[in-house]
Amino acid sequence: MGILKTLKRKYFKYKEHFAQHKNLKIIKKNILITGVNSGIGLCILKRIVNENNVLAFVNNNSDQAEKIKTNNLSILKCDFSNIDNLNGFEQNITSFKPNIIINCAAMFGDQINIEEFDFKNYYKVLNTNVIAPIVITKLSLKANNLEQVINISSEMGSTNLNKTGNYFYYRSSKNLLNSFSKNLSIEFNNKVNVYCIHPGSVKTKMNSGGVLDPDFAAQKIINISAENDESISGALIDLNKKILPW
Repeated sequence: MGILKTLKRKYFKYKEHFAQHKNLKIIKKNILITGVNSGIGLCILKRIVNENNVLAFVNNNSDQAEKIKTNNLSILKCDFSNIDNLNGFEQNITSFKPNIIINCAAMFGDQINIEEFDFKNYYKVLNTNVIAPIVITKLSLKANNLEQVINISSEMGSTNLNKTGNYFYYRSSKNLLNSFSKNLSIEFNNKVNVYCIHPGSVKTKMNSGGVLDPDFAAQKIINISAENDESISGALIDLNKKILPW
């Protein structure tokens, strides 16, 4: 009975996602996207690449992304865990003139308590989850074509929703990303919309126990970008644009 109840809870939790499914498109934009090695980032790439110009960042393994053969896709390798690695890509980013940034790249880090806290590992998570999106946004602004910034975050970065503790690296890094997104939206004053998105429990390499298919989550994120609703700019939202506390 315990397993049945768990399955029912998961079903009703995600039923609303499927009930509100749309298949909108982004067309004729310059889109910079990170984290296309696998998961949500790779799925978004596959859905946007035929109708847009795409500059895609991978970490080390670009095998899946390089299977996509099209002239309007450029793939760059960069390990964001060392933020200095981005120094060599300023020209690539500014000359591309991004209209939309989609920051999918993320590190989870170890499940830790305070006694196990390691600052070297923490810096890697912070660089990947927070500093890299900041640097990429700053460089993209130099091209003066930016319309949207989409940061894939998590409700685990919510202070209000944190009832279990632990996961220090990931929780605090996503909390910082949420804060950065809010601050950025205020500075942009709706001239550039900033979407900070909690995609839910998506089944990826980082979350093998996830429920949602990454391709489904990818389409929902594309829907949000295509609708470009300025009223939710700066908020932490789920895939159905529900505003979450953080």
